[in-house]
Amino acid sequence: MAIHLLDLLSPAQPILYNAVFAHLEPLDALRLLATCRTIQALKPLLWSINRSLRRFVSDPLAFRSLMAKHNAIVSGSHALQFLARIYWSESDLDVYITGGLGLQEFAKHLIEREGYIYSPYSWQSDNVKAAMDKRREEGRAHIKRVFDFLTSSDPEDETNPLDEMGGEISAYSSRQIDGVFNFVHRTNPNRRIQLIGSRKAPLAAVLADYYATHIFNFFTWNAAYSLFPRHTLIDKQAYYTNSLTDRSRLGVSKYKDRGYRFLHYGEYHKCVKTCPFRPHRRVGDAYSWVMKLDTTGVEISKDTEPMDVMLTTTWGMKMHRSWWSGVERQRMFRAESHIRILFGSDQTECFQYMHLYDNHSTSWPKFLTEMQKLLAPMGKYQVGFDGDKQKDWMDEDAFWMDDQFAAWYRFWEESIMPYDNVWEWQYPMLGDGVTVPEESEEESDAEMTGQYASFSTVWR
Repeated sequence: MAIHLLDLLSPAQPILYNAVFAHLEPLDALRLLATCRTIQALKPLLWSINRSLRRFVSDPLAFRSLMAKHNAIVSGSHALQFLARIYWSESDLDVYITGGLGLQEFAKHLIEREGYIYSPYSWQSDNVKAAMDKRREEGRAHIKRVFDFLTSSDPEDETNPLDEMGGEISAYSSRQIDGVFNFVHRTNPNRRIQLIGSRKAPLAAVLADYYATHIFNFFTWNAAYSLFPRHTLIDKQAYYTNSLTDRSRLGVSKYKDRGYRFLHYGEYHKCVKTCPFRPHRRVGDAYSWVMKLDTTGVEISKDTEPMDVMLTTTWGMKMHRSWWSGVERQRMFRAESHIRILFGSDQTECFQYMHLYDNHSTSWPKFLTEMQKLLAPMGKYQVGFDGDKQKDWMDEDAFWMDDQFAAWYRFWEESIMPYDNVWEWQYPMLGDGVTVPEESEEESDAEMTGQYASFSTVWR
């Protein structure tokens, strides 16, 4: 009897379909999955977040429910391994959380239900609750110790306080991080989880503190994201987003051994109009990969953020300095030493959740400010745009405007952003690249060849 390809790629034949997909890069795997609905059913099996998390926790659903309650994200190398469907033996789980309550609930869960013990640094309190409560004071004291060591007349007589910081987090800067807490499994010391306190939204720590684009990947309780999927997952290229330190150079060396090439943006980038290195970016735009995860069995709470909060997160990217030359009678450009990630945050009385926004394109923060001024007086909650949701003003949460944020963004993106001077003054090489590509799910596979934006359709 003849064997059909669909017989081989059946959910009932894990040995067979795993053997086939093990030889495919993520994009090729997604293209194969897109050929028919029968094969599409394999997607949650190939990218099983519960299976991935079982490397660190015995109950991934309880762990994800905690992520949902506190709007935590997992980033670092584990998120990259999950999306690329690869395995590195030496890696930990980095969990980013905002607020002391979330940190303490995660710590309690790991200790009481997952068999972990708290492993403090020398500058941290031995008691995990005390360490989390005093994370900023103890962190400042440690920074002073580092400064004193670096400025000491005879540093060889002292123990280098930088040597103690281990794990991947040591390679990152700490502008948006206010505490790092290590947990090691009682019976398997290779299982290591780091709870990382973020000063603002968890994603702010990723955007501000990572040293290169290859690690701009993360997952929440219900979706996984890669912000530079083609360069990261296909080309294995990384572009610097922070000045390198001795610690981040170690991270660079580790990823070079894993096959990654590290590049400076330079004066002019060859992929121009289809390039993801643009002055304005959004999570989930045509240059990202967003993959929804199976949420069966995950419990959400009243504090769980709507997905729109993440999908309207924006950031700016500054690659050049620009000025008008009176001598040359033209605008001049000079490349930055690395790509600068620029964003602000907003959690005013208008919003229930913290929103991160691009403050490189100056018109977007100005637009947000003006909208909030309009909406401040109670009688003026009549302003709206196409796509706004009708509000029930008797609802106790009626005065939060988070559910209008996406409509505000769409209006700004379509009507105001194309005229922002950042495009003409700093990125003339993009030409009319300001036009955002349509994200049509019906786009043919043939159109993907050589086009960055169009392959976003198959990533989804």
